[in-house]
Amino acid sequence: MTRDFLAAPAGSRAVLYMRVSTGQQAQNDLSIPDQKKQLRSHCKHHAYIIAGEYSDAKSGRDDNRPGFQTMLEDIKHGGLGCDIILVHSYSRFFRDEVMAELHIRSLAKRGIRLISLTQRTDDSSEGQILRRILAIFDEYTSLETAKHVRRSLHENALQGFWNGGTTPFGYRVVEVGRRGKTLKKGLEVNETEAETVRLMFTLALKGDGTTGPLGIKKIVSWLNERGYKTRNSSRWGVSAVHRRLTDSIYTGVKIFHSGENGGVEIPIAVPSIVSEHDFENLRVVLAEKNPKKAPPRVVSGDVLLTGLVVCPNCGGGMTTSTGKSGRYRYYACSNRMRTGSIGCEGRRVPMEAMDELITTALKASLFTFDKVNEILSPLRERQSRSAEDLEKRLVDRETEVQEAKRKMDNLYSMIEAGVVEAADAAFKDRFQDAKSEFQRAQKERDQIAQEIAPQNRINHDKIVKFVASMQNALNSESIANKRAYIRAAVDAVEVGEDSIQIYGRREQIERAVALESVAPSPVPTFVRGWRRRWDSNPRRALTLVGFQDPKPP
Repeated sequence: MTRDFLAAPAGSRAVLYMRVSTGQQAQNDLSIPDQKKQLRSHCKHHAYIIAGEYSDAKSGRDDNRPGFQTMLEDIKHGGLGCDIILVHSYSRFFRDEVMAELHIRSLAKRGIRLISLTQRTDDSSEGQILRRILAIFDEYTSLETAKHVRRSLHENALQGFWNGGTTPFGYRVVEVGRRGKTLKKGLEVNETEAETVRLMFTLALKGDGTTGPLGIKKIVSWLNERGYKTRNSSRWGVSAVHRRLTDSIYTGVKIFHSGENGGVEIPIAVPSIVSEHDFENLRVVLAEKNPKKAPPRVVSGDVLLTGLVVCPNCGGGMTTSTGKSGRYRYYACSNRMRTGSIGCEGRRVPMEAMDELITTALKASLFTFDKVNEILSPLRERQSRSAEDLEKRLVDRETEVQEAKRKMDNLYSMIEAGVVEAADAAFKDRFQDAKSEFQRAQKERDQIAQEIAPQNRINHDKIVKFVASMQNALNSESIANKRAYIRAAVDAVEVGEDSIQIYGRREQIERAVALESVAPSPVPTFVRGWRRRWDSNPRRALTLVGFQDPKPP
């Protein structure tokens, strides 16, 4: 091949694609700038028109790359016209021969050629074979490199050194030694962040001194209300706090998941921030409160209020207990049954009388037209606002959505143009702020649109239909059907010394009435140890019903 097979006709529209394997290379190496410089120079020399530029700092083993996907999307559906895609070498486009060939052929059907600046091939049979041989060699090189990297990371972890990655909150990376010219790194405690971690564990296990132990959502609110920030100065969220409370690294052990020998876990010693005793205690508490687990007895058992009845003394769930060789059944405090009177002084009430009492109370005091209408009054007041006012608010929110989207598009353009790198910390903060603003504006717009929608407006007929469906379900002989409908509206039944309190959430009733469907879940939420202070948050309460405690037979 003596002639320049890279050349396309002058005036051809070229898309430039650059790639490095890691974010660290993108920040520290000259790879992407150097690729861009050479590709632009080539376009200038051959009089190509640059139609777009895209880059990634990710592995080329698959197509899960933001820049790569954006390039394909713009070409196939975004109206980006081009004749060639120009890369420094075929390995920059892909390091998997099969995937590379699939994309090359897909582009060829659109009349688009892939051209490598440093590996000259043409569209002849020989040229296609050569290109595939080069791709296979690139794939082999990638696999060999990955094998050596895995071995190096494995050995580094066995020696107790830090292998890199995101530094856990509460720690900082420091140099701990050298092996020849290679720096060896480890973790040390970042006291400023570590204090926040210890505070989270204290709040979860003991509270802040004025309350009992706090749940994760309460911890998030507590931290944000007092100005505690994440490492990038953002507000705390539920998932971020949950990760901190469940990460075993804070007990002094970091687990490295090595890819060697079919996958092994290597423990690496690091300075501890919390005691193993506190971590294990909290792990048990979080496991009991896990809302994603629903035991089969809650779904398919023959107990009406299982998973709903709670003890007011300890906040624990009340489970099934029997007496007289199984002739009588009761709801009894699970903590009392498990640990005796030291755990909780406990409660025990006859199941049949309790079920009848709750069912009667719900039919007579909650699922009536007047009571449901009262519960829904705040929503009806919002919906009674003039259509003009709601329409104006909707237009304002739509403007905010479009403005926020414009900001995000501008930030995307900055990445595509190579003005900034996606891994830049300051840019990531700006992008996250813009994304949060976009999501907030969308949510507010959708809420207003939902209130405007005629099908979602609460009226007399919808309330009547909802009440009738609930009354029919409670009169049903089927325990499973009755239980499902109760759980669709009730969150907890707290059995006190001389009263029984029934709690639920207003939004559940609002949703059921608006959609004209109760839609009871076949797998209800399971949470042992509910929040006990429901009266401190009256917005969540649907009703509070007081009754005399049923006497055992």
